[in-house]
Amino acid sequence: MSESLIGASRIYLDANCIIYFVERTDGLQGRVAKAIQFAGENDRNLVCGEVGVAECLYGAFKAKSRELEAAYHESFYDIGLLELCAVNGDSLNAAAKIGAEKGLKLVDALHFVAAMEMECDIFVTNDERFRSNHGVKVVQLRDL
Repeated sequence: MSESLIGASRIYLDANCIIYFVERTDGLQGRVAKAIQFAGENDRNLVCGEVGVAECLYGAFKAKSRELEAAYHESFYDIGLLELCAVNGDSLNAAAKIGAEKGLKLVDALHFVAAMEMECDIFVTNDERFRSNHGVKVVQLRDL
């Protein structure tokens, strides 16, 4: 496991990581699986924002896949793999501001604000647009 996760108590998984974990069977899925395993073995909290739930379920609904929908429900709700961060008016306002400042899409800014609100040390993503700031270290999935 990458040294980038050592010392982190709370690890945010971007929606792309959860999608890779649930839907793929390649190296990207394996990297996410190792991060999840690391968190479990080292008593670290895994976090995602509710916007991630919507992103994942959107893909399942678009594909008209009840199996995929069930897999996401299991990951988010049944087994308690992730602690979820609610979206509220304050987080929407903060995301709009940070997104505008950092050049992020609003949905991506919502993820980053959720990581900040949940006091995550690490933000794991496969999106190159994210940069470490506001006390949250961005770790690219390829570096795990």
